[in-house]
Amino acid sequence: MVPLLLLGACSSDKPKVQAPPNVQTVIVGNGRFAPGIDVISRIQSTSNVVMRPEADGRVVRILAAQGQQVKAGQPILVLDNVQEAATLDASKAEALKDRANALRYIFLNDQGAVSTKDRDYYVTQAIQSRDRVRANAATLGYKFVTAPIDGEIGNLDTVKLGDYVRKGQAITGIVNNATLWTLMDVPATQAAQVRIGLPVQVQSQGTPPVQGMGRVVFISPYYGENDNQSSPNTVLVKAEFPNLTGQLKTGQFVRNRIITNVREQLAVPAQAVMMKASQAFVFKVYPLRQVLPRIKASDQLLPAQKESLEKLPGSTPIVVQTQVRLGAMQGNVFPVLAGLEQGDQVVVSNTALLRSGIPVKVAGTGSIN
Repeated sequence: MVPLLLLGACSSDKPKVQAPPNVQTVIVGNGRFAPGIDVISRIQSTSNVVMRPEADGRVVRILAAQGQQVKAGQPILVLDNVQEAATLDASKAEALKDRANALRYIFLNDQGAVSTKDRDYYVTQAIQSRDRVRANAATLGYKFVTAPIDGEIGNLDTVKLGDYVRKGQAITGIVNNATLWTLMDVPATQAAQVRIGLPVQVQSQGTPPVQGMGRVVFISPYYGENDNQSSPNTVLVKAEFPNLTGQLKTGQFVRNRIITNVREQLAVPAQAVMMKASQAFVFKVYPLRQVLPRIKASDQLLPAQKESLEKLPGSTPIVVQTQVRLGAMQGNVFPVLAGLEQGDQVVVSNTALLRSGIPVKVAGTGSIN
């Protein structure tokens, strides 16, 4: 049964003959839909540390610049270390002397020239001297502030040559943006849809947007764990994704879509849909022969209009306004819940010029995919 909403009566028994409008059409088919949860969040690096000296001291050298890429263990700042270096040198000399004595007494003990007690005394001295060298080397090492991870140095303007810094003082940050987290506050009403491993689309808010793809790696067992005072009834969901372009940065706000399902479903382009009184309609295209019996039986057309249509070839395309029921639009298409079938032909251009029951000229036909 073909639905048909036809033209109302005209004031004249002989309507004006107009050329059929040109239209573009699409054959209705399946589209890929990925419904999900949309969240705005801030991203963080999986490797982001604050660089702090492990000893007090005055800055005597700065070996790197802000924004520079560094490797883990690379020196960034050097603190005054004359005393520590001298102590290490002295302990190394003492260790060499004690080791020589220990080797000599081991040899003499093997020959029976000295007692085991004397040998053990000098061996112990050598061990203690070696350990003092290690401790002094560590103390000297604390005077070199090194990068704890591979990454990019942040702002170094807060420290200058000659400044005195304290142990534990924040000097700068080092961040590696190769892999990022997006920390999402998901409303409690949607949290049950989220599972570990679900894909997450990430998109920056700039123009053109930078996009990424990650997966959910953590779902908090608590509400309000992300210190969101304005929306405490949310669950922290963390997704990890590679920063393939290198354009996204720690602290940046992004749009996220947690994809909760992927399905194939009958779809119709948004260009085909018209809204009237909160109802959705499309113009379906039929060959005249398929709808002519209903046109002739309809009382919505004047006899002259029916006669005009009867004279057209049976293959003439006729548009019929058809009510449809649609789901939420995704991208530029709607999922079709009712009103259309696979293979239906719908109009996607010049719909404002159309009325149900008029012939059209199909200038081109495309598909959903």
